[in-house]
Amino acid sequence: MELKIELPEDLIIPPLDEFSYACNGEITNVKCDAVIYRDEDKIIATPYDIIYSISLENLTKNKTRGRKYNRWTSYISKYKLSIEPIEFSTILKTGAIITIFADGIDINGTFGDVVIKEFKISGIKNCEEIINTLKDINPRLIVIKKESFVFTISAYKVAYIDKNLQSAMKEFLGYKRMECEKLVIKNNTRICYISS
Repeated sequence: MELKIELPEDLIIPPLDEFSYACNGEITNVKCDAVIYRDEDKIIATPYDIIYSISLENLTKNKTRGRKYNRWTSYISKYKLSIEPIEFSTILKTGAIITIFADGIDINGTFGDVVIKEFKISGIKNCEEIINTLKDINPRLIVIKKESFVFTISAYKVAYIDKNLQSAMKEFLGYKRMECEKLVIKNNTRICYISS
């Protein structure tokens, strides 16, 4: 089942490879004229890091140094980034590792920044219970990958998109983003099941 781009933010979640292409109504790794370039910058935190740091400002201070620290303090200020109380609670309940991406995106010469939050959990328990907990943070997309008894769940929400970039992204509405074995839509969250 095809997962299609219905909102501009659907183009960038899950995060794209460094180079992606828009060909024949699909976002792919196969080269063609429409190029999407991604310049990745990220910070990763475990539940322990979140408890220890409490805020994104403290997390940045604890996890980065030098130029990366300067970049991340700038992102936090410019894009008004934080770890929201419901996100904090969800990370503790599920044991999720949070990755915050502050990426530069270039779509055929239109450049801008995007910020994506990814909450990732691996385990062998009942994944439906975890999915229900993750829905509290209002992710736009949840991807579940199952391999025999083990699963990995990644929930994505977009925290920021530059306005000029958002306009360029509208060009890809209706494009296929990825293939799902099963696709469930609940409220504004799309849940994509993939088997390995």
